[in-house]
Amino acid sequence: MYRDLSDQTNKGEVLIVEDTPASLKLLSDLLTTAGYAVRQAPNGELALWTAQSRPPELILLDVRMPGIDGFEVCRRLKESPELRGVPVIFLSAQHDTDDKVRGFALGAVDFIAKPFQAEEILARTDAHVRLGRAQQALAAERANLERRVNERTAELEQVARTLEDEVRVRRANEEFLRLSSQVFEATLDAIMITDAEGHIITTNPAFTRISGYSAPEVAGWHVLRLAATEADRAIVAAMADAVRECGHWSGEVLTRRKSGDTYPGLLSVSTVRGPDGAVVNYVGVFLDISERKAEQHLIAFLSHHDALTGLPNREMARERFEHSRAAAGRDGQRVVVMCLDLDRFKNINDSFGAPVGDRTLQAVAGFLGSCLREGDTVARQGGDEFQIILEDDAALGATLATVQKILLGLRDDLRVDGQHLTLTTSIGIAVFPNDGDSLDELLRNADTALFRAKETGRDNYAFFTERMDMDVRAKLAIQTQLRGAVARGEFAVHYQPQMCLRTGAMLGAEALLRWDNPVLGRVAPSLFIPLAEEYGLITAIGEWVLDTVCAQIQRWHAAGLGEIKVAVNLSGNQFAQDRTVEFVEATLRKYGIAALCLGIEITESTVMGDPDKAVAALKRLKDIGVGISLDDFGTGYSSLGYLKRFPIDVLKIDKSFVDDVATSTNDAAIALSVISLAHNLNMRVIAEGVETREQMAFLREHGCDEMQGYFFSRPLAADAFTALLGEKKNLSAI
Repeated sequence: MYRDLSDQTNKGEVLIVEDTPASLKLLSDLLTTAGYAVRQAPNGELALWTAQSRPPELILLDVRMPGIDGFEVCRRLKESPELRGVPVIFLSAQHDTDDKVRGFALGAVDFIAKPFQAEEILARTDAHVRLGRAQQALAAERANLERRVNERTAELEQVARTLEDEVRVRRANEEFLRLSSQVFEATLDAIMITDAEGHIITTNPAFTRISGYSAPEVAGWHVLRLAATEADRAIVAAMADAVRECGHWSGEVLTRRKSGDTYPGLLSVSTVRGPDGAVVNYVGVFLDISERKAEQHLIAFLSHHDALTGLPNREMARERFEHSRAAAGRDGQRVVVMCLDLDRFKNINDSFGAPVGDRTLQAVAGFLGSCLREGDTVARQGGDEFQIILEDDAALGATLATVQKILLGLRDDLRVDGQHLTLTTSIGIAVFPNDGDSLDELLRNADTALFRAKETGRDNYAFFTERMDMDVRAKLAIQTQLRGAVARGEFAVHYQPQMCLRTGAMLGAEALLRWDNPVLGRVAPSLFIPLAEEYGLITAIGEWVLDTVCAQIQRWHAAGLGEIKVAVNLSGNQFAQDRTVEFVEATLRKYGIAALCLGIEITESTVMGDPDKAVAALKRLKDIGVGISLDDFGTGYSSLGYLKRFPIDVLKIDKSFVDDVATSTNDAAIALSVISLAHNLNMRVIAEGVETREQMAFLREHGCDEMQGYFFSRPLAADAFTALLGEKKNLSAI
């Protein structure tokens, strides 16, 4: 079923199933560079055909695909005897626990969230390919050991029968006795011969090699002296009864070496009778099966424990939960389920490497275990996620004490490989029976509470409430409808005029995204844009907006409406991607419009993730002629150092400072400071959210360059904005 594992030059063969060409290429290039043989499939049907033609060692499978989705592909793979052993890792932009539970129920081994992190892809791919190979090797070795045991048992039984025959006729056939003696000396399995009472007469060299006892040392011993414990003595005594009754016995026994160590052996005993039928000797042949037992124990351990940390896995955690739930139901107690997620754990992998990250997880696992009482359970969910199951009373005092112990303990420096690491965690808590009856339901609700704990600043905990569930369901509804909204044509771009305060003329507009969904109705940008960023959809939406705006600018130019400059907002996720600048250049070329007709609006938080990378990208945009505006100035980090470094053309005064600019001395002082600062740095100033004549007059009087807001016009659809351009309306007309 699988390729030759002796080929160490190839790290393994991976099948990538992904309907998005960009993601498919990204994953393929990443894994090929890392040394994997990669095959690709853009849909579920081709994935099944490709896997059946030659099973890969690992499948990276996108959940959401047209036609057959990832769940159905996984189900069909696991129905195939040739493919059910191939590990499947789901690729998903969603963080929904239901999807994870469904995926694991179908047989998936892991989930990788979009957008992809190269280190995470490689680490998880390496781990599961190695684990798959190890499991194959273990299975092959186990089969080989069983075959060897069967062969040895058959051989030894044959040897025993041969020896029995030789003893019976030894006086009449010396040559045959000599041959038996050679077999006795040469066989690799231990042989001992006893008299009719069970006292050892002789042993072969293999017995000495395995047990450590020489033949003279054990001569005259009763076989019971070799038994490891009193219980094994009872087994040997029962064996003697069976041999006397049936003439033969075989089974496992635990014996003791000369060193004192015990080891399991597979023992076969046969009876040797004389010509008169009386018992003359017993011949025992046994095989040391320590290695086989160790491998069996390892397989059993891995089937119930996490390979990295040694903690219980999902299966064992579920068993312990069911036990706790049954006990709680009898005693009126509570069962608490916690979901823990290490805050910003990716920074450790990025800074110190995956090996340090793995040892950090092992250290955290040990720390969590030390925080719990006997009978409580900590399990690893995967990645940097852990689960805790404990029993408590209705007051939940033990739960709160445990939570505080974990939060405080993790804040102390953790020493791993000589590195001092500081970790925090966020914890979500659900309680049986209040928050659910099954482990799946409690985990889902605890995960919802975990999300809320992270929203409130991390290094925190939250108990599940029904309100959280409603919020999550609302977000899930938006996320579900958001996927595919571009293809369904549900988005529209509105344009809000930007007016010159000195001349009153319209200089340009800001492009504002609007979404009207047939299920949800009109959804506010403040709701759907953060979710688009969270679920990795913002890049496709942002590129659609940029393409739509450039196409509209081309139409206005063709209609003779002048050089209209439109500012487009760029999200932090888009800005972090290397291809964004190239996409802007390609779109300008596509529609044949000048770069000076396009502006890019960023916020301070957009560029704070990687300032050096931000400076380089902004300079490239500036070099080709694209204007750069800094939106919401004063509401974020407000670092004057970044203003000096970034090639910014325009500062925008946030609406919160404009609202009371004509009546509040504080807001007026802030607005005047921004205007003065911008002009001193050779930047223009736009005030947004201008709604009254008094606000406009104040800004004009104090040197503000431009404004936008309801005082002149609300954001307009493209057709209405085109009509406004044709009217050539300006501020002096109102």
